[in-house]
This record gives sequence, structure tokens and C-alpha cells, in this order.
Amino acid sequence: MKLSVLIPTYNYECCNLVRQILAQLPEDGEVIVGDDCSTYRIVSGRLKEMEDPPRFRVIRPEHNLGRAAIRNALAYEAKGDWLLFIDADAEVKSPTFIADYLAATEEDRPSTTTDDGQSSLVYVVCGGTGNAPRCPRPAARLRYDYEVAAERRLTLEHRRRNPYAQFTTFNFLIRRTLFLSVKFDERCKEYGHEDTQFGLELKQRSIAIKHIDNKLMHMGLEDAEVYIEKTETALRSLASMDLAQRKHVRVSALALRLERWHLLWIVRKLFKLTKPLLRYNLLGYYPSQTLFAFYKLGYYAQLSRS
Repeated sequence: MKLSVLIPTYNYECCNLVRQILAQLPEDGEVIVGDDCSTYRIVSGRLKEMEDPPRFRVIRPEHNLGRAAIRNALAYEAKGDWLLFIDADAEVKSPTFIADYLAATEEDRPSTTTDDGQSSLVYVVCGGTGNAPRCPRPAARLRYDYEVAAERRLTLEHRRRNPYAQFTTFNFLIRRTLFLSVKFDERCKEYGHEDTQFGLELKQRSIAIKHIDNKLMHMGLEDAEVYIEKTETALRSLASMDLAQRKHVRVSALALRLERWHLLWIVRKLFKLTKPLLRYNLLGYYPSQTLFAFYKLGYYAQLSRS
């Protein structure tokens, strides 16, 4: 089998995404959804109704595994030579989405994306992340504006210049044998930065990453209060990572520089004084991305002190 499409989900109904993928899937391909013990019955119920082995099936562990372990479990279940990981809150826009990825697997010429200049065959392909043309609701404005700004900044050229730093689990293809030799760190159970760790592991092994223009639309936009909570969770995960990993994330890299310059204490003090005002802005109708960036830096600065 050439391709296994793997979709981890938790309390997110991804039936439409499954239909979109099945419509483009080759006859010898498969789709597997990893329902990580969703508590919303409608999620697991609708997925079960759609099951059509061997082209589409659902796995559900006995207990919640977490963001990293459910992805590893999907890889062990897969039969394809290539694994296409897709987040459940994605939407397919391109009619050639699967075909473009399959074309990338057939390229046998070396890629020279490794930092040391060494050539190696492509084993990992990242398609990128896109966004809907408009914000779905006012309460999601903070997340939507953040994602749109990120998409504008992370052009294909930028991703190719920084292949490992711009690796993301949202939409990527990898050889099964390679994935099983690396795998996600199963200590990552909460939201945030499992892709950072995986990307750095690929870099350490000099595994080439090829970035292509094959975006999926990101549709799972949380309301601002939920998104701030998830951001804080991700920052706590980041603070628990080792120094080499933290140097590759913008907010922690900036905090490390400010610490060396003996300026991080000022950030902590300003954040403590302004946190209520920052949250007032971020939860409002016109959230500032500049203030959001400072909120993340200030929150991380408090964590780094502890």
C-alpha cells in the first residue's frame, strides 16, 4: 500500500474531512482516524457510522493517550509506505491535494535542505497551513488574526529557508519506516510544541524536509478565552523543554536573550501590572497581535523564573 492518511481527533467532528480525503484517495490507500476517547458522543458515533474497511476505519484506545501517543498509535496501525498526518480541524480546498503529495513521494533526486549542506533523499514533506477568507465569528478574532498573520509571514520561500523550524504536525507526509524510528515524544500529552521537538529530532538526524505549496485550511478556531488558555498550556510545555529546544522557538529565544541582557525582570514586572488590561483587549472585538505577543512573552517570563 502506498499511502495511509492518519487523522487524530479529540472531541472534534471530522467526518467532512474524511469524506474529502476519501474522494481523492487512490484505490489502494486508507484513512484511519484515531479517536482519542472523545467525550462528545456525536464525534465517535458519526465516525463509527462512516466506517468502511479497509478504506476507512477508526481506532479508539481504552483510555486517552494524549496528542503525541495517539499519533504514534495511528502509525503502528497504518499499512502504507507513506503516512500523511492531518489534524482533524482541517479542510481540503485543492482538488489535487493527495495527488500533489503522491507526486512528491516519487521524486528520487536528492534534497539539500540540511544545514550542513549534505544531500539526502526526501523523507518528509510539509504542505503548509491556510486560512478561511474571513473570521467565522467575532469571538474567534484573536485566533483568526494570529493565524492569518502567521500565514503571511510563513511564505513557501521562508519555510524552505527554515525547514526544521517551520515543521508542523498540521499537514505533513513522512515515510512510515522513518516515522517509527523517530516517533513523537509521548511525554507531550497537552497542547503545544510536539512539532518543535519532532522537527529538531529530524534536524539532528540530518533528515531532509521538503516544503511544498499544498495547504489545508485551518478551521478549528477557538474563541479568545479558550485560545488564551491553550496558549498558556503550550507555554508551560515550552518551559519544560530543554535549552536546545527552547532556543528554536521565538518567544523562548527572545526571553533567553533578555535574560542575558538582565532585562527579563522588567518584562515580568510590566506583565504583572498590565495583565488585566491585556486580557481585556485580547478578549474584545479588536484584539491587538502586538499585545498578544507581549502577553505570551510575559507569561513565559513568569514561568522561566519559577
